[in-house]
Amino acid sequence: MGTLYIVGYSGVGKSMIGRLIASRKELKFLDTNKVIVEKENKSIDDIVIEKGEGYFASLEKDVLKNNITPGMIVSVGANAPKDEEVRKIIKRSGKVIYLRATAESIYKNLIETHKKRPYLKNNFTVLTIENKLKEMRPFYEELANYIVDIDNKNVDTLFKEALAIYNYDNKIKYHIYIK
Repeated sequence: MGTLYIVGYSGVGKSMIGRLIASRKELKFLDTNKVIVEKENKSIDDIVIEKGEGYFASLEKDVLKNNITPGMIVSVGANAPKDEEVRKIIKRSGKVIYLRATAESIYKNLIETHKKRPYLKNNFTVLTIENKLKEMRPFYEELANYIVDIDNKNVDTLFKEALAIYNYDNKIKYHIYIK
């Protein structure tokens, strides 16, 4: 069984859905951003401000190179897929669910937490998010084995859809009942 990676823009629920699948399937879960924050003992914002986006990107790559084992669930930082080597690591070691959303949905999801995100902190608009999505969408789509649209769905529905993909990909018999 390979690794299941979850990619998408900030605020789409990568970590939440990843944790839920890992918990249900009793698998190890890894959030690349959380690993970096713990290793550096600094917030993502502080790391980017002090050492730059390039340094942060190198940390993301190191996490993927050194911490991934087959059969785990991994939430990948929103910008990590821009790096070609990161995409190669992901493609050769597992499958990818891309949690796709509109800029409007992401804006609503991040309204409470955008100040903790370095690239949105001082310019939090739907247009800013849309521009970033235009930049990142080709990378997410290149990696995607499966796409789950998150717009207008609750967590339970997203979890069921992602779990169905996990089960299908791993040839696990399952039954999903959506009311």
